[in-house]
Amino acid sequence: MSQTATDPVHDPIDRRILRALQHDGRMSNVDLARAVGLSPAACWAHTKRLFARGAIRGVRALIAPAAVQCGTLVLVGVVLDRSTRESFAAFEQSARAMEEVLECVLVAGEVDYFLRIRVRDLQAFNRLHSERIIAMPGVRQVRTFFVLDEVKTDSPLPI
Repeated sequence: MSQTATDPVHDPIDRRILRALQHDGRMSNVDLARAVGLSPAACWAHTKRLFARGAIRGVRALIAPAAVQCGTLVLVGVVLDRSTRESFAAFEQSARAMEEVLECVLVAGEVDYFLRIRVRDLQAFNRLHSERIIAMPGVRQVRTFFVLDEVKTDSPLPI
């Protein structure tokens, strides 16, 4: 039976590798091996296996939003007009296609989805809202929350 990314990682060495890479995804395999107490060859084998099973989905740089003129963060709650598999699929496809949408999550409660959106400023969000968000498939209602301060973001998972 093959493992998938939804299977928990129980191996203590694999968990140490995950913790170390969350802290510094740029560390070399030699440094990682030293940090987790393995030879470089054994560490590379563990790391390759973690990538292959989907436990590590990728490695990338965390960019300061203001450095790329995306300093305004907006949370948007969306209510769809229908709760069908087809309407959810159409909305999700549309959300995936919008580069400004950093995250799209289906939730239970007063709204169907929350979108985490980054834009340059209020004017850019207003344009995005009027031209694209309200035109997304099935959108009945939009609730917008402008983030005043980002208190805790990009935290590592508790492994």
